[in-house]
Amino acid sequence: MTKHSSPQSRRLTMRVAGGLVKLLGLQMYSGAVPAIAELISNAWDAVSTKVRVTIPLGRPLTSGDEIIVSDDGHGMSFDECNDLYLVVGRDRRSEEGDVSRKYKGRVRRLMSRKGIGKLAGFGIAHRLEVRTVRDHLVTHFGLDYNRIVSSGKLIDKYTPELLADDGKQTKEANGTTIRLTDIQVTRSIPEDRFRSSMARRFTILDGKDDFHVLINGKELKRGEQPFQFRYPEKPGKWFKEDVAGAGKIRWWVGFRKEPIDDEEARGITVFARSKLAQSPWFFGISGGVHGQHGMQYMTGEVEADFLDVTGGPDLIATDRGSVLWEDPRAATLKEWGEKKVKKLLAEWGDKRKTKKIDRPVVRRYLELAQRLPAQDRALFHKFVERIASIPQLDKDDEILDELVRFGYNALTNHRFLEVIRQLNSASPADRDKVAEIISEWDIMEAVQTAQKVKGRVEIIRKFREMVEKGVPEKPDMHEFLRTHPWLVNPQWEMLHHEKSLDTLLRNRFKTKATKGKQGAKRIDFFCLASSRQYEVVELKRPGQVVGQKELDQLRDYVFFLREHADKSNDPATKVDRVGGILVYSDVKSGMRQHVNALHKEQIYVQTWDILLKTTEELHREFLDVVKGRAPASDPRIKALEKDDEA
Repeated sequence: MTKHSSPQSRRLTMRVAGGLVKLLGLQMYSGAVPAIAELISNAWDAVSTKVRVTIPLGRPLTSGDEIIVSDDGHGMSFDECNDLYLVVGRDRRSEEGDVSRKYKGRVRRLMSRKGIGKLAGFGIAHRLEVRTVRDHLVTHFGLDYNRIVSSGKLIDKYTPELLADDGKQTKEANGTTIRLTDIQVTRSIPEDRFRSSMARRFTILDGKDDFHVLINGKELKRGEQPFQFRYPEKPGKWFKEDVAGAGKIRWWVGFRKEPIDDEEARGITVFARSKLAQSPWFFGISGGVHGQHGMQYMTGEVEADFLDVTGGPDLIATDRGSVLWEDPRAATLKEWGEKKVKKLLAEWGDKRKTKKIDRPVVRRYLELAQRLPAQDRALFHKFVERIASIPQLDKDDEILDELVRFGYNALTNHRFLEVIRQLNSASPADRDKVAEIISEWDIMEAVQTAQKVKGRVEIIRKFREMVEKGVPEKPDMHEFLRTHPWLVNPQWEMLHHEKSLDTLLRNRFKTKATKGKQGAKRIDFFCLASSRQYEVVELKRPGQVVGQKELDQLRDYVFFLREHADKSNDPATKVDRVGGILVYSDVKSGMRQHVNALHKEQIYVQTWDILLKTTEELHREFLDVVKGRAPASDPRIKALEKDDEA
């Protein structure tokens, strides 16, 4: 039979089990950054000026490691620890007011409110020691997570362990040290990520508030990474704004040139009382015209103290990771944020596109396009705007330049077809019309050829840099010259690599292939050919000295191919010329007579320097001839002249 209390003795009592510590500590503050951030905010409330955090970073943690957070704040007496600190859920602000006690002439607005930050250490460790000094008296005790939660006892019956120096006098200054042991976080914590994540949780790390946090002896700074666009433009500055129906805020937003690698850093962080209230987010926006791409580049901060007003509703979630946005005042800020993010994303897209279009190469082709028919000009402008809007091209502006150049060339090739049509439809009797069409043809052909030759001149210059820097002979220069024979001789444009001749020489002279860096086998020479011409090209690494052996080897190659070519009885396949060239940096003394004899046999020996200088000069001479075929007043020719001046 169930026993009932008498009406006079009936009384209900609410008691709290130790499992609450598990909910408010381990589960609420899992992870080193949120756990230690709560201890730092407690140091702020203690009016400390310096907080020192000692934590193993860059390696896996073990249970034997320690994490220490110490401050130089006002400290606590034994009674304050017992009556205030160890009371879980105590609303300090409702009891003491909106600001801290005055200490060393300083008073601060309190960050703490919920009274559970003291349990944050249990998010990463199972033992927490508090050693605090107040007026030269030590209070030192330990809290054991397992004893609190595993026995099922009520918290009001848990007695912290008093440690050896508790109650003793000391000459130490006031301050508090929290020591975490029996560490439960085992994964390695990268130092850069730990510092950046911690710095994003506070706005009081710029030194203005005389508050400094040192991580393993190095001060934690907020610092900004460079932005392509920032609102406001000047680093470190904020906009101030009044959100109707909510209150005053300040904010800034920045867009990086490339996507932000750390996903946790993307979005707008919301602060209240200089402390994280909402992890980075986009106020509920999931995408849009520019959204999906733009959000990868966007970061920023909003400080809205009205979210945490003493005596008002508590709008910040217990884990300090989100705001209760359903509340009317918070909802008003959320609505403001949605509009602001959409507006800034749209501006970002327009600004980024404009910045790309203003690149010199892009601008030049847009100017050239002014000569095109209206329909083609409009098409080209639309094409440029479209590719300038592609976020992936932010990583390499030169790719954008190449695409614009490609688009323009494609249109001008279209213009070639159009000119052909005009020429076909023109009456032979209309001499002026025919002359105008032919003139336009000459201009387009001259511009296109000139652009090609100019590009080659730039390639030759770059190749000379490779030689001067001593780039290995193989595979870089060897393969490049094999596919671009005009670098050796402008007249060799129609020649191509003939592998069958390579094989013929290798078999005849038992030449062994050598392995390159990537393991691919290559021979030290290659053969170029056309229907009437064979050329043997042998390259020597810059700095390598050429002697009798190398000269004789090239001669033997050429003479053998001449004999091979002479065996053909078919006039249609007869080879008119078989020559060779050896490119070197230096030649042994006494070789001059031998070199001259080879020249008489159309086998040439040249230095890298002379070879590339001669090739560049020949291309420049040809460029001048090509430009002379079009009127100097034509804007397309003027654009080429500007490039030469640049």
